[in-house]
Amino acid sequence: MSRMLKLAILGFLRDHPLHGYDLKSRIAALTGHVKPIADGTLYPAIKRLENAGLLTRRSAPGKIAAPRHMLELTQDGIDYLRRLLRDPEETFITDENRWFTLLAFLRHLENPREQAIVLHRRLAFLSEPISFFYDERGHPMAADEFEDPFRQGLLTIARAANRAEFTWLNNTIAELERH
Repeated sequence: MSRMLKLAILGFLRDHPLHGYDLKSRIAALTGHVKPIADGTLYPAIKRLENAGLLTRRSAPGKIAAPRHMLELTQDGIDYLRRLLRDPEETFITDENRWFTLLAFLRHLENPREQAIVLHRRLAFLSEPISFFYDERGHPMAADEFEDPFRQGLLTIARAANRAEFTWLNNTIAELERH
């Protein structure tokens, strides 16, 4: 099971108990544009987390028909989620889709200092000069170095998003460090 799926399952269940279909819908809304979640992936993942003692299943009355199986985190599941959030793998810092999944649940890491540490890691990553394209010497290329309007657009949009994220990260880190 991917760590991204595990984080999404645990994070949504930390918000409140859900049944499988609602959980699948929420994961799809968060990550579905990147990688749709199939029943054959989600339900075995839920079963593995249940077998590991990270979540439990209980019956609750259905809205119309049969009882539904509600999923909720155990204390071990909450502790495991906090560990995932406190010390995310590097790809959760560098990959935008994983970063957004991490960010969606970072509030469950209740210590502002620990939240700020994770945000500092992302800020450090974004501070490195990078591009989608490099010249023959291996240096990152900027939008104005292309005549291709599509590559210019890609780099212009990415630069604007990075500036917005820098601003948000700096403001949020400052606020967290005040606590």
